Formats: sequence, C-alpha cells, structure tokens
Amino acid sequence: MGFSKAIRLLNILCFTMLGVLCIVSQAAAQAPGYANIREPLGGEAIDGVVTIEGSASHPSFVSYDLSFAHSDNPTGTWFLIGDSVRTPVTNGRLGLWDTTGITDGFYTLRLRVHLSNNIVLESFVEGLRIRNSTAIETATPQPDRVTETPSIQLPTRTPRPTPLPFPGGSDPSTVLRTFKGGLIAGVVVLLSLGIYLFIRRRSQERWAVLRMRQMLRNANRKKRR
Repeated sequence: MGFSKAIRLLNILCFTMLGVLCIVSQAAAQAPGYANIREPLGGEAIDGVVTIEGSASHPSFVSYDLSFAHSDNPTGTWFLIGDSVRTPVTNGRLGLWDTTGITDGFYTLRLRVHLSNNIVLESFVEGLRIRNSTAIETATPQPDRVTETPSIQLPTRTPRPTPLPFPGGSDPSTVLRTFKGGLIAGVVVLLSLGIYLFIRRRSQERWAVLRMRQMLRNANRKKRR
C-alpha cells in the first residue's frame, strides 16, 4: 500500500468514527424521559394559572425553559414562560403559566432542555385551548334527558407512555462514556499506524538515497581505474 493511499484511508477512518460519535451522542441524549411534559395534555381547555408538570433532567443537564406560541405560528415566534431554570426536575412541577393576560385561542406549549454538549432536547404539547373570556365548549344535550341543562364535556386524558429504559439496561451516559473510550483508543491506534507508515516511508527514501550515493561512488572509482 502506498504512503499517500494509507494517509487517505487514515483520514477516512477518523472522520467516519467522529461521525458515528456524533450520531451516538445525539441518540443517547434523545432517550425518552429526559424532556417530557405530563400536564397539561394536548387539546385540553385551560384558564387562569396553569401548573406545568413533567421532567427536565439529563446527566449533562444545564438548564431548561418553557415557552408558548400560537398553534398557527408561521414566523416561529415563541414567548418565554418565566426565567430559565438551572435545577433538574423529574416527574414534578416545571413551572406556572399565567394565562390570564393571553387572548383566548389555540396554543402550543414547548419545553427545551439544554445540555452541556450544546444539544437541546424538546417536548411539545399542541392544541391547548385557552378559555379565559369565552365559555368552554359544551356537549350537545341528549334528547332523552328530562332536564335541558347541558353537560360539560371534559377532555379525555389519554395515558402517556411510560419512558422506556435505555437499551441493555445501562444508563445512557455510561454507554456513551464507554463508546468514547473505545473511539479514543481507535484514534490512537490509527494515529500510531500513520506515524509508523510515515517513519517507514522516510526510512525507505533515506535508504534509497544512500544506495544511490554508493552506486555513484563505485562508478567513479571504476572510471578512475
């Protein structure tokens, strides 16, 4: 194998391993349960001060923030709910949302968890109906009822899926550290191979130069005779 080909192969292997590391890091960060809004539920009618519950935690946790936007949000404008929080939360209260000053309508709630490696985890609750000034939608009265009082139809609370453990039962951070250790070892081996090939190439070139000089000396001696 030529020296230039070996260097190209070494570069390809290094970039491939770095790409795999980025993919694995992202997959480990996005494991379920790290960024999750449990309450309120999508499609629910809310008013007044709403308690937001869920989880915002991760081994590389830095902070989290809550924000909301109109369901029809073509400009991508989000409004923060309070300040950024630097304390992780697991299945607890994430914050309070005062909706009394917000125009009635349909909104989306967003949770963003910021990690130390600049990855941001997100969770959304869509179709929230703020109803501070308007009446909450009611169901049509049944014809066989004696009274004409309409019954209020409450949104059905669909159970949220329980976050699954990371494959293999290991903590994602432990798996990621193990993978990084293996990657570093692989890079060291590849660099060592590259240095070895470089030294070998230089030695071969030096040996070729010495042989050429020796041949020239022998030729000059024969001419003198």
